[in-house]
Amino acid sequence: MNDELPISKLKRGSLDERFKAHPQTYERLQAIADMMEASIAAGCSADEAEERAVEQIQKLGRALLHDWALEAQQKSLEQAQRQEPQAIKHAKKK
Repeated sequence: MNDELPISKLKRGSLDERFKAHPQTYERLQAIADMMEASIAAGCSADEAEERAVEQIQKLGRALLHDWALEAQQKSLEQAQRQEPQAIKHAKKK
C-alpha cells in the first residue's frame, strides 16, 4: 500500500490562500500547531505530544469528511433538482 500523497499537477498557491475557502479547517490547523507548541513548552514527552497530535488530527479528519459529505449532498441535491425540477423536496414538517 502506498501511503504517500499524490503530487498535484495543478498550480498551487500558499496554504493561507488555499484555506481562505475553508476557514474552520484553517483555524483547526492553527489550534493544532498552538497545542503542539504549548506541549513542547510544558515539557511533555514525545509520546504525550504525539498522542495529543494524533487525537487532534483525527478530529480534523472527521470534520473534513463531514464537510465533504455535506458539500457532496448539496451538489447531488442541486443536480437532481436540475434534472427533475418537478420532483418534490422532502423535509421535516415544522
